[in-house]
Amino acid sequence: MGVEARNRWGPRPPAELPRLLVLAGGWAWRLLAVGVAAYALVRVLALVWLVVVPVVAAVLLASLLRPLTRRLARWHVPGPLAALLTLLATVAVLGGVGFLVQQRVAAQLSTLVDDLVGTVQGMRPLLARLGMADLRLDRLQTAIVDWLQAHRDQALNAVQTGAGVLVDAGTMILLTLFVTFFFLYDGERVWRGVLLPFRDVARQRMDRAGRAAWEVVTAYVHGTAVIATIHGTVIGLVLYLLGVPLALPLAVLVFLGSFVPIAGALVAGGIAVLVTLAVKGWVAGLILFVVLIAEDQLEGHVLQPLIVGRYVRLHPLLIGLALAVGSILGGIVGAVVAVPVAAVLRHTVPVLLGHPAPADEPGDGDRPGRAGGDDTGDGSEQAGAPARDGATRTGGSS
Repeated sequence: MGVEARNRWGPRPPAELPRLLVLAGGWAWRLLAVGVAAYALVRVLALVWLVVVPVVAAVLLASLLRPLTRRLARWHVPGPLAALLTLLATVAVLGGVGFLVQQRVAAQLSTLVDDLVGTVQGMRPLLARLGMADLRLDRLQTAIVDWLQAHRDQALNAVQTGAGVLVDAGTMILLTLFVTFFFLYDGERVWRGVLLPFRDVARQRMDRAGRAAWEVVTAYVHGTAVIATIHGTVIGLVLYLLGVPLALPLAVLVFLGSFVPIAGALVAGGIAVLVTLAVKGWVAGLILFVVLIAEDQLEGHVLQPLIVGRYVRLHPLLIGLALAVGSILGGIVGAVVAVPVAAVLRHTVPVLLGHPAPADEPGDGDRPGRAGGDDTGDGSEQAGAPARDGATRTGGSS
């Protein structure tokens, strides 16, 4: 009697609920839990962004600099010295380019302002033919010229005294170099430490996933650096031939912008087009615009498929969504890392779940954090990774 009463007046057993409702409820609370965990993770990362950003930058930088470290290792340079020389060479190159850009901007900014003032004055007849009254033209010209003249000294001071920005970014730069050094020198031991909590099958899956992720990131960074170099060189050469002031800084801007897929090169190139249009007229601006569009088409149909397409094979819709999410969560930094993160997830999630890897999974080349990675199999020891000393390597077998 008690059982019948409970069945009659109490809640219905789950078996009597519609199957679709049971499935929807199960997925709903699971997705809710995953969403809460993801939100908590994002909040934690936001609190320690001063550490997260340098670590991410160090991973990208280490994947880019690894070939130089391996070359020094083949020349029998000790591991710590090879990593240190790699970092010193990188800092020297970046510092030299930054100093040269700063000098060119400081020297040519006044000329650029004068050219802009002349262009504004030269547009007066065209605007008059379009029906704008002389009084409105006088006010517009006066406002633009006064703004340019007023901000010329401020722009020069900002270029010449950029110490404040360097001080603000100094902590992240130093931490990035510090982490990059240990990734290049002792990355094998770092990776073994990451795998230490895992055992047996989980360890093997983590190792395979990490290896695939590292090769995807390496291929993406190397390929993107090549494409960015091509963009910067071509745009810089065209700007130089057209006689545009600040050709070198604009070329460097295009190079940096090219690390953001799809939109980066176009936005940076668009700035160069606007500067060219303002100081050299519509013919020069049109020439640069045509070159920029041609380069964009060349990248989308030739460079990307040949250089990074084999490893980062993502649908354009997925790339666009990844860029949007990355930009919302992390701004420019999020946009830069969005595509490689999406590619890494595509290659690692199936492996972690025990499914077969994608058909175009990278080969078994460099292990994550491995400083050597050459065909002889002893690259990590040559580049300064610890000796085997009986410890389990990253293959996951004991």
